[in-house]
Amino acid sequence: MATAQVHNGSPSPSLFAQPHAQQNSPAPASRMYDLPTELTTAQLEAKTILAHLLGRLKETDSKCYPRYGKWAERHPKLEEFIFRSVRPQVWTFLQGRWSLDALKLVGGDLRYEGRGIYLDGVLGLDKRVRVYVGQSINMRQRVAQHLNFRYRRDNPSLHYHAMQNSVYNTIGALVVLPSPNMGNMTLPGMDDPGLLLNVVEMWMCLVFRTLPEQMLEEWLPGDGTINTARKEGKEGVFGGLNIACPLNHGEREREWIDLSESDDALIRSYLLHGTVEAKNEEGRKRSDVRYVKKEEEEKYEDSLVQRKKKYAEKARGYRNKAETEIRVPQWMLFGTLAAMVGFLLLNSKGGPQPRGRWR
Repeated sequence: MATAQVHNGSPSPSLFAQPHAQQNSPAPASRMYDLPTELTTAQLEAKTILAHLLGRLKETDSKCYPRYGKWAERHPKLEEFIFRSVRPQVWTFLQGRWSLDALKLVGGDLRYEGRGIYLDGVLGLDKRVRVYVGQSINMRQRVAQHLNFRYRRDNPSLHYHAMQNSVYNTIGALVVLPSPNMGNMTLPGMDDPGLLLNVVEMWMCLVFRTLPEQMLEEWLPGDGTINTARKEGKEGVFGGLNIACPLNHGEREREWIDLSESDDALIRSYLLHGTVEAKNEEGRKRSDVRYVKKEEEEKYEDSLVQRKKKYAEKARGYRNKAETEIRVPQWMLFGTLAAMVGFLLLNSKGGPQPRGRWR
C-alpha cells in the first residue's frame, strides 16, 4: 500500500469570495460565504437535498424527530447558514468533472483544531475512487488519526480497509464550523453543535453519495428533481465508504446497513476480512482459554505432587523415629509401678505397727 498523503493544492477561484480575500489562506471559522446571484447546477442539487433533509427532520412522524425536530424548528435560518458554510472549493469540485486530481484541489486548513466536516478520497488498487465523509470536533487530531497506521490497525472500518488497499488518498475540508465557546451561540444551530455536525455530515454524505444504496434511496428526494445515482467521473463510478447513518452519531444504537449484497469488490473483501479476523480472534480467545486451563491443571498437578512428597517425607520421619526408640513392654511398666506403690505403703505410718506388752 502506498503511504497515505494529504495535498492542499491551490484552490480554484472562489464562487463566494469576498473582495480582496486571500484564496490560499483558510477562511475564518465563523465566516459565511456570500450567496451568488445564480446557483450552479451542483449548488441547486445540494440545496434541494438540504431542504429535503431538514424537512424530513421536522416531520413529526419521522424517526429522527424526537432528537432533531424541535432543534431544527427553533432555527428558521438553519438551511441558509449550513449552505453558506460550505467552502467555495467544494462547489468548484462538484460543478466540474469528478476525479481524484480535482479532489486534491478541495484542500483547506487541515490543522484547524475546531469542528468541521472533511472528505477523504481514496484511490484503490483497482483504480477506482471511493469517498469517505467524516466529522470531528478537532479536525487536526482526526486527520492525524486517519494517517496513523497503528490507529487504523486498532480501529478497523471500511474506510481504513480501503486505505490499506489503496494507491493514494487525499483529504480536504468541506465545512468549517465556529466554536460555540467564542460567542457564536446566536448562530443557527450552534446551541447544539453536536446535532449541527451530524446534519451537515449527513448532507455532505448525500451530496457525495458516500452512503449505502439503501440509505441513499431513503434520504434523497424521490420526486425526480435530482438524479439519485452515484456520481461518475474520470476514474469511473465513485464509490462510498460511509456505512453508518451520521444522524445516529452520539447514540448508543446506530443504524447500519447490511452490505452482504453489495456489488463493490472492496466491500465484499472487507466483510470477508472482518469474518476472518473475527474467526482468528475467536481462535485466539479459545487458545488463550486452553492455555489458561492447561496452566491451571499443571499447577494443580504440581500441588498434588508437592503434597504427596511432603506426606511421604513426614511418614518416613515417623517410621525412622519409631525404629530408633527403645520399646518397653507394657506389663513391665505396670509391674514397676505396682512395686513402687507397695513399697511406699509399707514404709508409711499407715502400715503394720508393733504390739504393746502387759506387765
